[in-house]
Amino acid sequence: MVEKDKVIYKTENMKKESKKEVWIKNLKDNGYKLTEQRKEILGFLSKEIYPRNADDIYLELNKKNSKIGMATVYRTLDLLSSLKLVHKINIGSNRAFYLFPGDNKDNSAIYLVCEKCGKLVSNNKCLNNSVKIRLVDNAAKNIFKNCRLGVNHFQIFFSGLCETCSSK
Repeated sequence: MVEKDKVIYKTENMKKESKKEVWIKNLKDNGYKLTEQRKEILGFLSKEIYPRNADDIYLELNKKNSKIGMATVYRTLDLLSSLKLVHKINIGSNRAFYLFPGDNKDNSAIYLVCEKCGKLVSNNKCLNNSVKIRLVDNAAKNIFKNCRLGVNHFQIFFSGLCETCSSK
């Protein structure tokens, strides 16, 4: 089976259209059907600003009496990842979080994934203060100058124990 070239739209460059509209256009232009389940998943994802894992997405959708199966959530996330509409970050052996690029207020963040309960701790003040490197005064430009890389946003993931699990 030969894979056709994918049409890729960058969400952050399309100000006139919402993130959801860009994703729908991308799916259609790449020959994918827009099922009711995909519409529901896209609607949920378009409102997210923090990384989420497939299990959390599935549970949130099912709180609203959705009839979406876990496999559909995984397949849709894999599809969106292959079209570069979401960023898949693998953490540990079977743990993946999905980052949603686009019109978020701040795409730079620091996270901790609890190894015991699986909770994602985001932008915790103490955690943020524990990061020694501060990207200020064009430091990113100077740091990556020799690597020929440009840094617009960053995501830092730690693994360990959340406050609740570490106090037990």
